[in-house]
Amino acid sequence: MSAFYIHWLSRLILWGYDLLYHSFSWLYDFAAWLVSAGKWNDWIRTAGNEVEIGPVIDLGCGKGILVHQMEEKGFFSIGLDESPQMLCYSRQFWESTSPPLVRGLGQTLPFRTASIKTVTATFPAPYIFFIETMNEIHRVLQPDGKLIILLTAEITGTSLHEKIIHFFTTLLGFNSLSKSFQEYLQKRFSESGFLVNTNWIQANNAKLFVIIGHPV
Repeated sequence: MSAFYIHWLSRLILWGYDLLYHSFSWLYDFAAWLVSAGKWNDWIRTAGNEVEIGPVIDLGCGKGILVHQMEEKGFFSIGLDESPQMLCYSRQFWESTSPPLVRGLGQTLPFRTASIKTVTATFPAPYIFFIETMNEIHRVLQPDGKLIILLTAEITGTSLHEKIIHFFTTLLGFNSLSKSFQEYLQKRFSESGFLVNTNWIQANNAKLFVIIGHPV
């Protein structure tokens, strides 16, 4: 995957995320169902199973699925999102059990240095790989902290809907993370002081590509 392709694909994805999380936030549930065959929340919770200890910050928390999962585990958790529409949606969706939600940017996290045990991000926009974001995550994590990023999914289900998703995600290159892209990821994390490993983990109707990072 060339640097040119990564650049323009990132810009396209950022544009799509901006629309979905702002002007078209009312389409969020439909879009999540469409690209996951109804398993979006299951995928997020599968990634959440990688969290072993809190406190937890979920970047780009969306509806707050992972934040509530952390509360169920008994971990103190905060959801951060730039979109006021999504934060409002989360508060309405969860009503009386709404956890702490903060509006902010990944590039300027409003948390104290070395105050967080785990940072999570599920299907984040490309901002997650900005050097400013990586530096901020490194700053707020405790020395033995953990970064968990659910980056993409490869559909393994066999229904017609799932086969259509698999076709288009393969066409766009989301299912096959090339060696050059993985080298790009390693370089990006290394520049911000992270040692990372990657793994495909099994979920309901899909394999999930998860990045685990530790500050060094």
